[in-house]
Amino acid sequence: MKLPELQARQVWAIVLIGYLIPAFIPLGMSPVISSATQNIYDTIQSLPPGSIVMCGGGGVFAFDLESSAGLIAALKQMSKLNVKVVFYPMWIETMQFSKYCVDSARVDEKFGGPWKYGRDYVILPYIPGNEVGLVSFLNDVKKTVSTDYAGTPISQLPIMDGLNSYKDIDVWICAQWDGVTILRYVTGEYGIKVLWFAQSSAYSAFGSYMQVYPGKIYITNGALGGAQYEKLNAMKGLGHAALDSNVVFTLLFIGFLVLGNITMLYGEKNGNKKVKT
Repeated sequence: MKLPELQARQVWAIVLIGYLIPAFIPLGMSPVISSATQNIYDTIQSLPPGSIVMCGGGGVFAFDLESSAGLIAALKQMSKLNVKVVFYPMWIETMQFSKYCVDSARVDEKFGGPWKYGRDYVILPYIPGNEVGLVSFLNDVKKTVSTDYAGTPISQLPIMDGLNSYKDIDVWICAQWDGVTILRYVTGEYGIKVLWFAQSSAYSAFGSYMQVYPGKIYITNGALGGAQYEKLNAMKGLGHAALDSNVVFTLLFIGFLVLGNITMLYGEKNGNKKVKT
């Protein structure tokens, strides 16, 4: 009996195809829901109609794409609850990221969703100063920002009528790299609950904040946390695409590793001195 032999390029071609298929057509593998992810979902689900949810932080698109899976699912969830979402960009690229997530969630009325811009959500302009700008905003919204990102006066945006200071904010969601600034000030100084859809590297670095402020901060773990949140919302998106692709890649890699060793041992047993790999 002769075992089949594959060239390296054939092996990697199969692995590449196996990796790409779930990336474009998620298989929907079922991740175990962490307690932090479940708490984020329950917190949002318990918000009464009309609640104001701030959403923002500082980061760059390349890093924040990993955490967008959880935020997109959360936007879909909030669009069904009649809560108001105000996007707060601490870094310049946060404006683009916010619009990308809203468009990907398909919650705006232009996509057939229930949200109307200016009434149900708004994207504020880049607010400089980092910590200084954030503290100023939390103390007096109207003195800190006067227009949205497109230059529309906030006096013309109904959603901003009920937002004057930190006292009007029910929850703050962050899906950006610089979430630690949000944790230190929004929760540490003003006591607002923060839900952070974090990148895996940020989760490993700042996950301990959940122990520092128990019950006030919940943090998900990268694409895995995004897949968990998608599962809670009965959807398959970027989180499942990333998770499924990595699982398939790992299984194929292990499979070819085992097959290669079997081929080698079979060749040695039958006296083949040269074994192709």
